[in-house]
Amino acid sequence: MRQGGRAAVACAAVGVVGAVGLSSADAGVRTRQAAVDDQRPLRALADRAGLTIGAAVAWEPLTQDPGYAALAARHFHVLTPENALKWAPIEHTAGQRDTRRIDDIAARAQASDQALRGHTLVWDLEIPGWVDRTDAQALDAALLAHMRATLRENRDRVVVWDVVNEALADDGRRAPTVLHTQLGPGHIAQAFAVARAEAPEARLFYNDYAVLWPGPKASGLVRLMQELQAQEAPVDGVGLQSHLHLVPEGRLDWAGIEGQLARLGKLGLEVHLTEVDVRVADLAGGQQGRLLAQADAVYRLVSLCRAEPACTSVAFWGISDRYSWVDRTIGPDDPLLWDDALQPEPAYFATVDALRGVPWRGCSDDLVGGGDFEAGTGGFVGTGGHLERRRGRAADGKHALVVTDRTETWHGPSVDATAWVSEGVDYRISAALQAPRGSPVALTLRVEDAGGTRYVPVAAGTATGDWLAVEGVVAVDLQAPVQAVTLYAEGPPPGQSLAMDAVTATVACAGPAHAR
Repeated sequence: MRQGGRAAVACAAVGVVGAVGLSSADAGVRTRQAAVDDQRPLRALADRAGLTIGAAVAWEPLTQDPGYAALAARHFHVLTPENALKWAPIEHTAGQRDTRRIDDIAARAQASDQALRGHTLVWDLEIPGWVDRTDAQALDAALLAHMRATLRENRDRVVVWDVVNEALADDGRRAPTVLHTQLGPGHIAQAFAVARAEAPEARLFYNDYAVLWPGPKASGLVRLMQELQAQEAPVDGVGLQSHLHLVPEGRLDWAGIEGQLARLGKLGLEVHLTEVDVRVADLAGGQQGRLLAQADAVYRLVSLCRAEPACTSVAFWGISDRYSWVDRTIGPDDPLLWDDALQPEPAYFATVDALRGVPWRGCSDDLVGGGDFEAGTGGFVGTGGHLERRRGRAADGKHALVVTDRTETWHGPSVDATAWVSEGVDYRISAALQAPRGSPVALTLRVEDAGGTRYVPVAAGTATGDWLAVEGVVAVDLQAPVQAVTLYAEGPPPGQSLAMDAVTATVACAGPAHAR
């Protein structure tokens, strides 16, 4: 286990096997509706949720990859040109404006009944090399000329502008950019005034990163908005860049994110979640588990926006992992809704569920598969003794795995959990166990990774001689590389048989985002 890490059982319960839930008719209706909604465009679901949904698009794959272009056209209300509206790409050479890429993107958007988000007018990282940064007057004149030309060229096709991008430092004060040092703090209000004059119908936004959750920069954003409002700058809203990074050292502050959305809404500002992607490569464990952690985060984020009246838009920063900026800039990852093969990932279906306002399916989808053992042992093994599959012994009256001839207390039936156990996820794991009355029984995870071999308790109880349901919620720290994670039953003294059936594992969902 990593030093300072955790391998804790959040809760455990035991009881007789049973189930309470929807009637089969109600469950069938909901299942059929989910299947229908899975086939709908995301923007159709967003319409019903009262949200706008968008995505950043890159010109090269949009023109060269028909599958990518089809996803972009089908699913989103608004497209954000990833680079085609930035100053340096448009005016790489002084006095020569190249609008071919943005013109092409705009034509494609119009053909699919989509609007454009203008990203971005004022950003210190996209000032062309020919601009004299040492002369404040020349810099100001060049910036104003670029803004006015760009706003006029796109007046009839851009509905939202990220007027100013990333002007705050991590401590919440103005970042010491060349724009700030040369033009002064007033350049932000000036930019909004110019944007309003040239694009009176567009919504004007300030956009920044690391302002989604509480902290010095989030507080600095609130102060900046209050200052601009006091100056009567025409700011309509804020874009909260949502580049989420799931790391093993901590969890996202969802309550804090909810509070930040409300805090900005109270200022009368429209709130957009912009640049949504979720990095998971740093999480140790199985790919299935990492993608579940990502889907959980996406579900929570979209659900929080859906619940906050001020939050009106969610925009993903890209469409397919194949073309993500994360791979190009940081390293291999899987941060988006569609994978490299343009197939939907769990985060896509989490988005569907959040837009529908229903519980995320990850809270109920069984990760074990075949835990009733009706299809045979199917690779399930025992940790010792003699493993067999018997009829008429299971909790459901069909089959169970039984270990006899046990010579150690830890001998018992086991399930390979390597594929679906990952950091960043809480798991609800349950099974039905049978052993002689009074014998201790338990479910345990055996972890084999770079930190060695260790054992994580999941749930425990005392056998009744009949089938006993045991259940626990557990989160596991892992250290890459992970060789194997095994879920197994144990406990009775040597010589006593131990049977297991009805093994299930789901993501353990809790909190307001999952309750909606």
